[in-house]
Amino acid sequence: MQKGKSFDEIAADAERLIRVWTANEDLALGDLTRAAFETKVTSFKTKRAAADSLRTQLTAAVNEVNTEATGIVDITNRARSVARGQFGPDSTQYEQLGGKRSSERKPPKRKGGAGTPKAS
Repeated sequence: MQKGKSFDEIAADAERLIRVWTANEDLALGDLTRAAFETKVTSFKTKRAAADSLRTQLTAAVNEVNTEATGIVDITNRARSVARGQFGPDSTQYEQLGGKRSSERKPPKRKGGAGTPKAS
């Protein structure tokens, strides 16, 4: 495809060529006939419409997958929270569901900012 031209611009250029070629039968482009060019343009438009249709279907399918994934994430997070509440934050079950056991967490470090006293 020519860089910088949209499919709409390409189709419009092709339609202009067909109009001029129809009005001027003596226009010669080597061994390419107007009928062959019109067939090529029709094929382009058909394939473009098919590609647009597939793109629309793909967008719908991706949105459906994303919706399903969000639902699954919500359920697994809820299950992890239930396991934490039911078995405790240091339980094997909570860890098996992807939680970090409280005994394995690092204690929070103090930040040495302006408000903290300095050691002498």
